[in-house]
Amino acid sequence: MDEDAYRQTYHEVNENYCVFEKGILTSQARCSKCQKMLIAEREAANCTDIPAQQICKQYLEVMKEHARFSLKLRDTRQNLGHAKAIKVQIGSLRGLYQALHPEQPVPAPIPEIAGLIEEAVAHYGALENLPFSQIIPAINTYEGRKRRSRKK
Repeated sequence: MDEDAYRQTYHEVNENYCVFEKGILTSQARCSKCQKMLIAEREAANCTDIPAQQICKQYLEVMKEHARFSLKLRDTRQNLGHAKAIKVQIGSLRGLYQALHPEQPVPAPIPEIAGLIEEAVAHYGALENLPFSQIIPAINTYEGRKRRSRKK
């Protein structure tokens, strides 16, 4: 299947995509509101709760805006490459978990994305009030998996 046909099919059958799809499909995070599905022998993630999907979208937009300098972005509306998207998704969740639970080690994988964001909104009052000085360093220091070296 060519990529254009795949993307079209993806958008047709997965209208309520999970915005943390990359993190979920790489087994770095979980969410009870996520349902995995197969499209043309590829895995995708669907959000089963539209209000939760909206708050997750808002959360990632706020994180991209606040991490713009460290991600070297001029425009936060641009699509991020895979590595930067994972860095924002998982790094920000790890930083948020640490800010909410400083006495506990950050679990791997992050156990409940929607629940963590809901907890943060309840604790800080709004996404704009999050402790960015604690979260952004977690984005900066997060490293995804290393590339495998090719055997010669």
